[in-house]
Amino acid sequence: MAVAISVAAVCLILGAKWFLQSGYRLAECTFHEATGGWCPACGNTRCVRALLEGDIALALRSNITIPFLIGLIIALYIENLLALAGRKIHILTRRRIVWYLVLVFFFIYYIARNFIPAIAPL
Repeated sequence: MAVAISVAAVCLILGAKWFLQSGYRLAECTFHEATGGWCPACGNTRCVRALLEGDIALALRSNITIPFLIGLIIALYIENLLALAGRKIHILTRRRIVWYLVLVFFFIYYIARNFIPAIAPL
């Protein structure tokens, strides 16, 4: 399973690099065009593109959701690998209150970036 996931990740990265080099443009955000505001997904494509190019600062500036989810998936992957090796170590907390606070943070972030130019997507 670990080998299959690693191979899939490499294929995904290579496919994404090819996609970025092809010059294909995605459609603009309908919500942003209609309202001028940023929806929760605004900036995700720019974030992924910046991550693939190695520009972490631009990725975080575009939208913090993707880097957060990537970190979460990596932590869960490591936890599962350790569990397979017989070591049950929790990297991520299992307390609900922490995850509720994470949800509240993202909810506030998605609203605040429409009003605070410093955290608005580029």
